[in-house]
This record gives sequence, structure tokens and C-alpha cells, in this order.
Amino acid sequence: MDIVTDTSFLTKVIGKYIKVTAINGCFQGVLLSIHASRTITLIKVKDVATGKAVPGTKILFGHTILKVEPQEEPSGLSSQEPEDLTVNERDNSLSQESDKYAGEQAMEIKETETSAPHEMHASIIQAIKRAVEDEAVNYIVIDQFQPMLGPAIRHLQSQKVLSLGAVGLNLYRHGKLCWLQVATKTCVYLFDILLLGPGVFRNGLQMVLEDKSILKVVHDCRWLGEVLSHQYSVVLSNVFDTQVGDVYLFFMETGGFLPNRTCSVKECLTRHLNMPSSQISFLTYKQTLIKDNPNIWLDRPMPTHLLKVLALEVMHLLALRLAMLDAMLADFTLLVDGYLNTYCQGTADALGSTEICSELPKELQQLSVLQQVRREKALHEFIVSDQGFLTRD
Repeated sequence: MDIVTDTSFLTKVIGKYIKVTAINGCFQGVLLSIHASRTITLIKVKDVATGKAVPGTKILFGHTILKVEPQEEPSGLSSQEPEDLTVNERDNSLSQESDKYAGEQAMEIKETETSAPHEMHASIIQAIKRAVEDEAVNYIVIDQFQPMLGPAIRHLQSQKVLSLGAVGLNLYRHGKLCWLQVATKTCVYLFDILLLGPGVFRNGLQMVLEDKSILKVVHDCRWLGEVLSHQYSVVLSNVFDTQVGDVYLFFMETGGFLPNRTCSVKECLTRHLNMPSSQISFLTYKQTLIKDNPNIWLDRPMPTHLLKVLALEVMHLLALRLAMLDAMLADFTLLVDGYLNTYCQGTADALGSTEICSELPKELQQLSVLQQVRREKALHEFIVSDQGFLTRD
């Protein structure tokens, strides 16, 4: 029996330790999944040649695999691999050292000497679980090309508006993109870029992201646009940026002043949707978790509560855009109402003549008065920085 081509054998050892000899090296780890053409995914990976742990997952394509051997689960695990710790917990007991990815240094795992980070990490995880347990969100994880990717892409192509998010390690042009979140009104798709690789963009996702007829709602599109462009040759188009929208609305509300800083997603949801802190506390916990363990998005399988965090984060962006659009049109609506009511409630001779007049009506001149009032109010409510910006709390 050829153990390399026998998929029935591989199916039996899912979740168990195996040793894989491939063209590009020899690796030991837990078999997470089997994909098309016998492509396999390992977690808890160790490079047999160097003895070093490989952070995140390791994908080995079927045509590169030379030999697969079952392995007994390491007995009496060393202090570097405590048996009673999960992948997430173990990563927190480790500090980071360099590991190349796309020309930059990512983080590699090594042991620390204290158990304090474990306790902190566990408390954050419990806080996140409590924060999202009552939240309803429909999400689908896309981590295989077949049969999941095709229907997801077709659904996204039929939409007029989507919201986007992404997480990874050092997300910028040389960082590592791990998850791409794409939300519609009815569903959130979580694309596992770490497992799918660049092929997911070539197989439909790029068309969606570059489609000018589909509006994409993003909070701070700069870093996402940069990593997609430089690593995957994907150029985002037709973007509504909620961070830009917040600054624009601040500019309107203060009569032409700019704020000294931008707002986070959580601040925007609180400010423009009046969402209570308890409903979006998971965003604060998420940031704390990332600081505690920057490698968290490399872990596979990803815990359910963290998948839910990713889904909720982008789901709320759709409602945020609508609220911002309403606020952006508030002055325009006010002027139109004044324009209409003045003459509807006045006398029949109010216009004076049916001839077209190019003179600016008094009703429209009120816009400059409104802006001046707002400027004076803003100067009383905010501190003005040396650069002329208004200092936000």
C-alpha cells in the first residue's frame, strides 16, 4: 500500500501526529485536514531537520509529498511543548524571534519562563467568550476551494455593497495576511488566506474586490489596500472608508475644523450608531489579545469565539455606512426643507416672478451662517492644537 496516495489512511489519522517527508523538507505535526489532490494541512508543526517549531500551519501539496508516516504523540513533552496546553495557550508562553515572510521578519515561537502570560491570556479569552455569546451572526468559514469557494464567490458577485476586514501578522505590504472577512446583509464569509494561499484571489476573489460596481465598506482602507496590492496584485476599487467618513462628518459638524486624530471602529460605532459599550466590548478585548499574542491569527483550528469576533467586526460596518450617509446629507436635507417651506407657507407672490433668477436665495445663504455658528461652538467645546486641529477626548 502506498501511504502517500492512500487517502483512506490519511483520513484515519486526522487529528493525530504524522511525519511528512516532502521535496522541500521533513516535518512533524498534527494532521488538521486533507484537501483536493491530497494536499494536507498540519498544525503544531516542527521542522525535523532543525528541531524548531514552525508558527501557524504548514500546507504541503500532494505532488511534493514523498512519504507519510504515523507518529506516536510525543510522550513526556518537553517544557517547550506542554501537553496540557492548547495551541493558543502555548503561544502565550513563548516570545518571538525572526522568521522570514515576503522579505520581512515575522515572529517565531520560543519558550518563556513565567506562567503569568497564560493567566492573562485565559482571562482575555473568557472575556471575549462572554462578550460574543449572545450576539447573533451568520458566518461561513471558507478554507477549501471545493466545494465551498464557488458558491461564496457567486453570492458576493451578486451584491451591490460589501464590507471588508482583515487580520494577520504585521499587516502592511510585507506582513502576513491570515483572514479576510467579507460581509453581505445576510452572511459573513471568513476566507482563510493562510490555508487557501494566493490561489483564492485568482479563483474569483480578485474579481469581487476589483469590481467597480460593488461598493466595499472598509475602516481605514490604507493597510488592506497595501497588502492586497503588493502581495496579491489586487487593486481595491469603489471603497467607502468609515474612518474617512468620520473625519468628514467632524469637519461638517465643527464648521470646517479637522480633528487631531482618527477614530477606531469601536469609537465610530459608539458615535454614529449609539451602540452601547457592552455590545462592542469584544473589539477592545480583540486588541488586548493581539498585544498579548501577536501570532493568534496563525493558529489553526481557529476557536469559534474568535471566528465570531471577526464576523461581528465587519457586519456592523454596513450599518455604520448608512448612518454616515444620512449624516452627510443632513445639511442638504435641511436646506431643501427650508427652500420648500418658505414658499409653501408664504403668499402666492413670494417669488415675485416666474422668471428664472440667478441671485442666490436667502434660504441657501443660511448655510454659511450655520457653518459660522458651528465654528464658534466648536471653539468653546474643544481645545485647539498648535497645528490648528481640534483635540478629541
